[in-house]
Amino acid sequence: MTMLRPPGRSRRPPRTVTVLTCSSLIQAAGYAATAMLSSALLGADGRGLMVLGVSIASLVALLVGLGTGAQLRARLPSADDPALRRRVLGAYTWASLGAVLLACTLAAGISAGSARLIDPAMAAPGYLVAIVVVSMAYTGLTQLPDLWYATGSFRAGTVWASAVVCGGLLGMSAATRVDLSADALLLGQGTGMLVVCLAQVARMRRAGLLPFARPADELPRLFRFGSRAMGLTVGLTVALRADRYVLGAFVDTAAIGVYSLAATLAEVPRLVPIALGQLVNRQAALGHGVDRVRRASRMALVAAVAAALLIGGAGWLTIEPVFGPSFAAAVPLLGLMLVAEVAFTPFTITSRALLGAGRMTAAGALGIGGGLSALTAYLILIPLWGTVGAAVASLTVYTGLSVAGSVLVRRLLGESVPEASAAPADQRPRTYA
Repeated sequence: MTMLRPPGRSRRPPRTVTVLTCSSLIQAAGYAATAMLSSALLGADGRGLMVLGVSIASLVALLVGLGTGAQLRARLPSADDPALRRRVLGAYTWASLGAVLLACTLAAGISAGSARLIDPAMAAPGYLVAIVVVSMAYTGLTQLPDLWYATGSFRAGTVWASAVVCGGLLGMSAATRVDLSADALLLGQGTGMLVVCLAQVARMRRAGLLPFARPADELPRLFRFGSRAMGLTVGLTVALRADRYVLGAFVDTAAIGVYSLAATLAEVPRLVPIALGQLVNRQAALGHGVDRVRRASRMALVAAVAAALLIGGAGWLTIEPVFGPSFAAAVPLLGLMLVAEVAFTPFTITSRALLGAGRMTAAGALGIGGGLSALTAYLILIPLWGTVGAAVASLTVYTGLSVAGSVLVRRLLGESVPEASAAPADQRPRTYA
């Protein structure tokens, strides 16, 4: 039997940021390549169907986790007793298994129920099979990295997450040899991701990170406290993904294809902020306060602005020549959505700080407010202005989330603990025999 040892010291947090950023860059490249390949092969309409499938899968993956990943990351660093750590890990193992099973049913139901509203193809048997597989894969992509991060293993978590995304790209590429339909490409993407997720599970089992131990009272605790963060999870998902769904309902799947291409490229400036946010999450769990959050936010903003300028210039020159005139409308959308991404950067840091500090109720309230605001903005602006309305709504909501998150962090987080008393973030899991 193996047991995880509490993380020790490391003196190289900048190296951790570099690893996280490089892994995030690989993931972004994988997502971008998937978007570009499917856009080129399927056109705007087929790409729209794929985007709907992925959007439903990612939404379901966040819902079925019930906030357990956030609670694990706040709970595990302070669990020094090996027996307690094993119970906490066992509780997370059972919770994640249940999440995978629930994701299959929920994703298929949402897709079939949306067919009459958006497109009848969403209820076709092939599409439903594909969305079940991709939902299982996205649930693994959501749950498993949080387990690595909870142990301080940022390098392993991001490397495996990158491998899952690349597996999806390879699976989709293989599917193009068989059938050039949205169903086939979505199924290929999900299958490739799922294979890598299963390999990751095998590695975690050998490391003692996924024990089927009796969780005792830890499983109810995981759900009870984790559910307080569900507002952030659900609200953030609505803010980031509901625009595609509303576009499908009020416009068409071709508009989703054009909009999603611009959105995929616009998310590239999020890479460094996400990496810094992962570190801030653990630092907050170990007692660091608002000064670390401010420092990380400044670094994230500089990196986001620089990346936005590069992506904006490249997109302006390449989108229409590469994808054709049907995607020309993505060029002005990209500029507007890059501004929205820069405005969203502080929230990427502050939301992670709240979760790491265990401020689940505050984070949940922030997410609910953001989700309701986003849904209202999308329902008002998309019927009026289509894809431009969706981009304007995103900019408004992202700015509001960043402002509110910064205010909450200043009010709820104190100053940092002294440097010598804080455990570092960059540490791989170690095991006992």
